[in-house]
Amino acid sequence: MRILIYGCGQNGAQVFYILKHSPEIVIVGFLDGAKESHGQVYLGLPVFGDLDLVPQLMKSHGVTGGIVAIGNNAARARLDRRMRATGLRIVSAIHPKALIDSPARLGEGIIVEMGAAIHPEAVIGDGVFIGGHALVAHHSKVGEFSLLGGGVIFGGHVAVGRYSLVGVGVSIGPQLVIGNNVIVGVGAAVTKNLPDNVVAVGVPAKVIREQPPASIS
Repeated sequence: MRILIYGCGQNGAQVFYILKHSPEIVIVGFLDGAKESHGQVYLGLPVFGDLDLVPQLMKSHGVTGGIVAIGNNAARARLDRRMRATGLRIVSAIHPKALIDSPARLGEGIIVEMGAAIHPEAVIGDGVFIGGHALVAHHSKVGEFSLLGGGVIFGGHVAVGRYSLVGVGVSIGPQLVIGNNVIVGVGAAVTKNLPDNVVAVGVPAKVIREQPPASIS
C-alpha cells in the first residue's frame, strides 16, 4: 500500500520509522498544515502540502492510504475525519516489537511504539497513540484519539475516555475510570475515578482544575 503521513514533526518521524518496518507499506511522502513546510523534504521524502492535494496524489502517485501523526488529540481527530473524507484508507502504525495479545481489539489509525504491551480483551479506539513501554492491561479500554505516554501502566479493567492524555509514567489502579478529555500529569498515580474535562496531577492524583470540553468540529 502506498500511503501519506500527515504531520512532519516528531510524531510524524515516529510513525515514519515504525512503518519502515512493514514490507507492505510504501511511504510516498508527508502532508502538513504548515505552509512553510510545503515543497520541502522531510526524512528524505517530499512534503506535498495539505489534505486538499490528496485527490491529485491518489492519481499521480497511486496513494491509497494515510495516517495522521499529530500529538494533539483533538487535532488528530479533526484531521483523521478529513483524511477519511478524501477516500484514503486509514492505516495503523504498530511497532513490530510491541506486544499485542489476542483477542485485543484495535481501531484504525492507531500508533503503538516499541515495547508497548496490549493485553487480552483490551479495546483500543480509533486514533489512539500509545507510547513506548506502556502497558494496557487485560479488559481495559482506551477511547478514541487518546494518548498514553511512555511507561504508562494500567491495572486490569481500566477505562480511559475519548481525547484524554495520560502522561509519561502514570500508573492507574485496577477498575478505575478516567473520563473524556482528561489530562493526567507525568508520574501521577491514579487511585480514584476522574470525571470528564479535568486536569489531575500528583501521587495520589488530585484534580487541580477543570478544562473546556474537547472541540473536534
